[in-house]
Amino acid sequence: MSTEALSGLGGLGRRGHVIRIRGVTKDYERRQILRGVDLSIDPGELVFLTGPSGAGKTTLLRLLYAAERPTAGEIWIAGDRVDTMTRSELPRLRRKIGVIFQDFKLLRRKTVLENVTFVLRFHGVPPKEAGRRAYQVLKRLGLHHRQSAMPEALSGGEQQRVAIARALVYQPRLILADEPTGNLDADLAAELLSLLCDINYQGATVVVATHDHALLESLPARTLVLHRGTIDYDGRWPP
Repeated sequence: MSTEALSGLGGLGRRGHVIRIRGVTKDYERRQILRGVDLSIDPGELVFLTGPSGAGKTTLLRLLYAAERPTAGEIWIAGDRVDTMTRSELPRLRRKIGVIFQDFKLLRRKTVLENVTFVLRFHGVPPKEAGRRAYQVLKRLGLHHRQSAMPEALSGGEQQRVAIARALVYQPRLILADEPTGNLDADLAAELLSLLCDINYQGATVVVATHDHALLESLPARTLVLHRGTIDYDGRWPP
């Protein structure tokens, strides 16, 4: 993956932000999860999002990749207003975003290579080109020799790397990772953090939701603390 591809951030949000959130509120039935959140994240930032269980970390990420809509407020990603997008416009947004889920969400009946090429095929990339790109990213992550394996044959760390490969293969401008080390031991968590730092170094904006204080303390990155639905702190960790 080239530095140019990752850093090609033309058409950014207002004032050059990759992410711009204004007055975002999210309600579920009678419960308010987020309330009046304002946030901007610039190109190439590595940002941790933390807070206690139920603080709204996952909800905020889901709003960013339009898995859910806010109750109120504006969300801009790389120049596109997400909260007013129609269903037909969502593929254009999701080509800009790679998402790493805590539970991997691999397709159990497809091989490693098929899992990684799936997103490319969905967006109309020809099979030969999709296979080439997938092999390149798997090789970078040390998994090219496992491309024919089924997910159930992989270790937890290997499954996580497949999930990362799937998130990277479209060369997105923005990576969102939701508790990516939650199922990993300390060594694998450190390896994952190193990969995310490398991706960030090449130009991608990376947002990592985590409750792991050891992870926060391992890297002097910008940290956002969610508390009772609002951003309670924005700065270096520890507060």
